[in-house]
Amino acid sequence: MNENKISRKIRGLSWSEATNYLKENYYLVILVAIFIFSFALDMFVLTRYSLSYGIDGAFYDIQVRNILQYGFPMSNDPPLAYYLLTPFVVLAGNSFLGVKIGMAFIGSLMAFPAFFITECYVKKKDGIRIGSRIPALLSAFMVTVNVNYFSMLGNFMQNLVGVLFLLLFLYFAIRWFEDLKQWKKYGILTVLLLCLNLLTHIYTGALAASLFFSLLVFSILLKSFKTHKLPIFDLKILGLLGFMVLIFLAVLFMVYPVMYTKYGTVLSFFNSSSTVTEGGSVSSPVSGIIFLSLPYLLGVASSIIILWRGLKEDIINADLPVISKNTLLSWVYISLAAVLAVLVVIPSSQYQSRFLLMAFLPIGLLIPLGLKFIETELLVKYPSRKRVTTVIVALIAVIFAFSCYYTASESFNSLEPTITTDEYNELVEMKAIFENQTDQNIVILAADFQTKYWVEYVLGDIGNGNNVTVIENVQEVQDYENATIYSVSTQDGQSSSLSDTGNSSTTSGTGTPGAGASGTNQSNMISGTGGNGIINGADQNNNYSLSFLLPYGPPLLPNSLDMIRTGSDGSTMAQGQMDRGNQHPGNMTNSTGMPSGNMNSTNGGPPGNMTDTAGNMTNDNMQLSGNMNNDTNMLQGGFGNNMGSSSDGQSQIVESLTSSGTTIYNGEYFKIIRIIV
Repeated sequence: MNENKISRKIRGLSWSEATNYLKENYYLVILVAIFIFSFALDMFVLTRYSLSYGIDGAFYDIQVRNILQYGFPMSNDPPLAYYLLTPFVVLAGNSFLGVKIGMAFIGSLMAFPAFFITECYVKKKDGIRIGSRIPALLSAFMVTVNVNYFSMLGNFMQNLVGVLFLLLFLYFAIRWFEDLKQWKKYGILTVLLLCLNLLTHIYTGALAASLFFSLLVFSILLKSFKTHKLPIFDLKILGLLGFMVLIFLAVLFMVYPVMYTKYGTVLSFFNSSSTVTEGGSVSSPVSGIIFLSLPYLLGVASSIIILWRGLKEDIINADLPVISKNTLLSWVYISLAAVLAVLVVIPSSQYQSRFLLMAFLPIGLLIPLGLKFIETELLVKYPSRKRVTTVIVALIAVIFAFSCYYTASESFNSLEPTITTDEYNELVEMKAIFENQTDQNIVILAADFQTKYWVEYVLGDIGNGNNVTVIENVQEVQDYENATIYSVSTQDGQSSSLSDTGNSSTTSGTGTPGAGASGTNQSNMISGTGGNGIINGADQNNNYSLSFLLPYGPPLLPNSLDMIRTGSDGSTMAQGQMDRGNQHPGNMTNSTGMPSGNMNSTNGGPPGNMTDTAGNMTNDNMQLSGNMNNDTNMLQGGFGNNMGSSSDGQSQIVESLTSSGTTIYNGEYFKIIRIIV
């Protein structure tokens, strides 16, 4: 009896303590709510269609499928993002849905490091911390709900995973550089997160490395100036980590040779001509002018003031010099803003959009910092008006949050797959043409930019002992002399979901609630005829309503005097090339030693709500050459990496090749032409 009373008392105390804790730390509840909202919003947008989104959608499905079967991805890209998505695919039992759940979860996680990074700025009065958590909560929202975030979610998923690790890296780097002696507590995690950045994506990895050494050099110079002696420990850290990073990059280049090519693309960014255009391009939804908005400039100004104050602070203990978090935070923010600002203003059409898409990061960090700085300055000057100040800050935060959501919502209808469900099902049906052939080496040319990964995903997994090589660059055809090659292309050179500009289409019949009513504007997709095509979230006819007075939009002044014009104006839209890299995943060297194309669906059929009718199609006139070898062909001039190529040139060469070929399949959406090289 007494034990029951004690047990109830303990449970009561625990509940009371939990309640008190939540009251004192209410911001944690709001932070979790922001994470849940972001995840739910991502899933709402991503599940409107059952197929994977964007030009790279099927690319991730291919990598995960190969990991599940052989333990390694087919691509030679840094593989971490693919491994992180694999457990979600296993749990979902569906490649398309699993990747979407994984990306929604990973993207939404950015709310937590964004919050804690903003909280690194601390202002005290009489030894007591002042200011609310509202700006930090705003940062969590702005980083996970914005138009560029959704554009990356629909196209550059690997980049987005890298941004998460970049945020985590920045937080622990700031905490470590406050006192480098605490390397066991923060240093190990900082270096680990730097490595994870490099293992995720070259752009975010290079940015993380740049910021890391920027912080380290800044720390050494500041301590040397303040103490009038060299910080030996800091110099040791610089030398040791510099050596470790070089070794890590060397190993990375050897294990993943394509990384060398990707590093070259970063360097070539500075030398590429602004007149070069690509047939297939993914542009940022916003232009670099977004950096001139008033809230952003206030954030930059606040960072400069904080940095200036930090530079004037004295270091108390010269033997154990410590730099304040405020100073380090402002330096990181200014460095991040400066690097991205320089990269997006350099005239280039090749890789500029990749960096411009990451503009949401400094916007989501600097604007809340500016708000927090103004709030604390007001509280120092007018301590009796704390409640009024908090209400005003909360109101501004709500307006800024609405601005982020409003502009992001304008892009939702332009996020979709690059093929329709009917087209996908026809590809599945076409598998029957190849499935009846056993012990054959099959070479498939998939030169259509918007369908190449879908052809690889479906036809690269025909089973029955067939060894399939899918090439995307028509120039690679010359490597298969005296061989039979099967060219798979759309009937009109482009996917029906990308044609008929201005018309809406539904990409799925089942599993896509609201798809038909969404009125999706198809003009946002790439045109197979080349030119300045724009993909998902960057519709050249979709002019986002941005404002100089808000983080994003809409305009507030009469006659839209504060509008930032973007969209169809070529001068403000970065026509950056869609750079997968370099080498088509189907043509990479498979480190497992296993054939790259013989993969079986993990769930015994096509993922999603698709109907596999492959058994209803046969072609008795199909003749396959048995003398083709799959030598893990590396693409040296692949479509994604050939800066002088265009889809016009590709289509012309393909047309000249196929004009003398034999059409063995002529469907509603696709055709197969057998050609002899």
